[in-house]
Amino acid sequence: MNIEMDNAVRLTIKGRPEMARNARAFARANLSRLGCSPSAIDDGELIISELVTNAIKAAPGQEIKISIFPLRKYVVMCVYDPGDGLPRQRQAGSHDESGRGIPIVKQCARRYGAFEVVGGKIVWAMVGRQT
Repeated sequence: MNIEMDNAVRLTIKGRPEMARNARAFARANLSRLGCSPSAIDDGELIISELVTNAIKAAPGQEIKISIFPLRKYVVMCVYDPGDGLPRQRQAGSHDESGRGIPIVKQCARRYGAFEVVGGKIVWAMVGRQT
């Protein structure tokens, strides 16, 4: 596997709703830097927004870590939070304000997943550099 870790970028934010804007700007700038197409940048920004919003809900006020790195013709985005449990998809009603994050990530990502680590979890998704 060819992971270009020398091109990895990381951002740590506090788990506050207003920090999601910083995460989106970070994703947009770095997906562009890594040569992603405009549609891949849009997809990646939306994915990061959903993953970070979920992380903020899981670990309010705590440190959330975002990593972005290239992997061949893809870019992988990872979000760590110290919250308990893996994300679960739930059925959102037509008037619900939440519950659509995982379906959005599924739609935009080439692949995605989550795994538990000591002290929390990592949720990841990848987009093609050219879509």
